Amino acid sequence: MKQNRFITWIAYGVLIIISFIMVYPFLWMLFGSFKTNQEIIQYPLSLIPQKWVLNGWKGILTLSGNSLWHYFKNSIIISGGSTLLVVLATSLGGYALYRKGSLPGFSMIQTSFSVSMMYPAVLLLIPLYVIVVQLGLYGTNNFWGIILASSTGAWGAALPFFLFKNFFQSLPYDLIESATIDGATEFQIFFKIVTPVMYPVFTTATLISFLSSWGLWLPVLMLSKDMSTYNLAAMLVNLNSDLGVDLSMTAALSTAISLPVVLIFLITQRKVMEGIAAGSVKG
Repeated sequence: MKQNRFITWIAYGVLIIISFIMVYPFLWMLFGSFKTNQEIIQYPLSLIPQKWVLNGWKGILTLSGNSLWHYFKNSIIISGGSTLLVVLATSLGGYALYRKGSLPGFSMIQTSFSVSMMYPAVLLLIPLYVIVVQLGLYGTNNFWGIILASSTGAWGAALPFFLFKNFFQSLPYDLIESATIDGATEFQIFFKIVTPVMYPVFTTATLISFLSSWGLWLPVLMLSKDMSTYNLAAMLVNLNSDLGVDLSMTAALSTAISLPVVLIFLITQRKVMEGIAAGSVKG
């Protein structure tokens, strides 16, 4: 009995150490935003500031002539639009494969999502730029091209697609077939019968898509004609220049980017796990 208890305490101790190692970089970033640049350089591994200052936070209140709220609002617009497009497209695509998967060409949809998870997203930059320009979605204060590029499979659409597809395969086919016999259209079946029961997967896919698009900066930098459409992540990349690196401001802006997604995940982590479990079941 005592031996089992000792092993349990050892296991808890190891888990605590591993957890601290994983959380330490975030804590370092958080506390680093209240340090001076000199202290960060002089004591790089220290956690608690010797002197608490707000220089970093004051420095990011205005970036390139715009307020921090401007870029935060852009992040919400890009992430929200991308999430809406991804969830709508992947849920309808997963349902189409569930209902009409035997039709010619439909298997290529699933293959394309699988392939999109295997190659670097950077390979899409030039094709996406050409497509966005040809569609007339490239310009000042134009978010549509950025939202479209941020919704591709390589940047977070593949996982929601497979969650929806696997969830649909677990549904009783008799339920769908009875609605078809009663004369319901495919859209009526999807929105009135299927949608109410896929709440866990829908919530998880929404959160995964939003969290994936929140930190995107590469398509934003490529498809922004000027800084008016930059999000927080793009401004973080643009924050430092050849003139030097402001470590305190970098830590503050990184914290401002990270805190919303960390809080969202902590609040909704149970729903995320439930949705992943529901979307992992195959019928």
